[in-house]
Amino acid sequence: MSKIKKVGVMKTIMTGISYMIPMVVAGGILGALAKGFGGWQIGSYYSEVASSWATPFTGMEPFTWGGFWWGVNMLSSYAMNFAVAILCAYMAYAIAERPGIVPGFIIGYVCTMSKAGFLGGLLMGFVIGYFILWMKTWKVPKWMSGLMPVLIIPVLTTFVCGMLFLCVFCQPLAFIMDAFQAWIKSLNGGSKAIIGAVIGACMGFDMGGPVNKTASMAANGLGADGIYGPMSAKIIGGMTPPVGVFIASLIAKDKFTQTERDTAITAFPMGLCFITEGVLPFAAGDPLHFIPASMIGSAVAGAIAVGMGVESMAGHGGIFVFPAMANPMWAVVALVVGSVVTGVIYAIIKKKPEEAENVEEEVTDDLDIDF
Repeated sequence: MSKIKKVGVMKTIMTGISYMIPMVVAGGILGALAKGFGGWQIGSYYSEVASSWATPFTGMEPFTWGGFWWGVNMLSSYAMNFAVAILCAYMAYAIAERPGIVPGFIIGYVCTMSKAGFLGGLLMGFVIGYFILWMKTWKVPKWMSGLMPVLIIPVLTTFVCGMLFLCVFCQPLAFIMDAFQAWIKSLNGGSKAIIGAVIGACMGFDMGGPVNKTASMAANGLGADGIYGPMSAKIIGGMTPPVGVFIASLIAKDKFTQTERDTAITAFPMGLCFITEGVLPFAAGDPLHFIPASMIGSAVAGAIAVGMGVESMAGHGGIFVFPAMANPMWAVVALVVGSVVTGVIYAIIKKKPEEAENVEEEVTDDLDIDF
């Protein structure tokens, strides 16, 4: 029980974030490079023939321009898929030490694949960590004690906590998101600005999580029906949070730690390429302040974009698809205004720097993360 009292909520989250940041940065920058040099459609470069390949890389042509940057984009995609897994694993590690890493990786990856996003990873990091702490209190025969860390704890924790997520959290979440998606589509008959604001706010809420993905799928569905305004709100609303946090780091530099400033700098090009995950460290580490600022700025951006007739037939690409949009100048205006709104709000309401610095120092000193 003393261990439970020693590890605080912020220490746990910050430990997960400290390990997640390099993965997000590496994946995001590689994705930005791939789209910048290979084109915004680089992810579908082999789409017509890939279905016949024996492996995802069977027909790759690495010494051609398109094939090379497609490979870089694949590295980016895989890296971003593991970001939540790392967050979950090292949150569990902060609570329960090494036995929490394997179940955290597995269940964190399931959170990504099930579209539960970083919110699911945050929740399951705590669940896994405290479940393992409880298992450590078990009195087992001496012959079994050696099997606990390498067999019993990882297998049983993954089974119990994994099925808890799939049975208790995942299915109700899927039902709610289906209803939510239908509601977003129903807004299309009303004001354009309203549906743009709703989609934008959803894109700025959980950075690739269930709400973000639901709004994205609703926009894609409307795009398939020939209604392209919501697609622009999806793209611009997803670009606004990373650009906004970069602006906030410039406006209120003294409110950001050096690590946060560096992360904000790397988030900027990721945001321009519509890689919203660049702000996951801020959303996970400071959700009560960052998420409202992100939602408001993205809602403003989405409302301006759709309200002023911006349309996008492309579903991804960031600034690289702006020239192909209808009314591209208004797309730029929407991005700038929404990002400034996010940046100013977050700069005003963000925690004082002393609090953030103290948390980071405590994580380093108390948790003994050195293997």
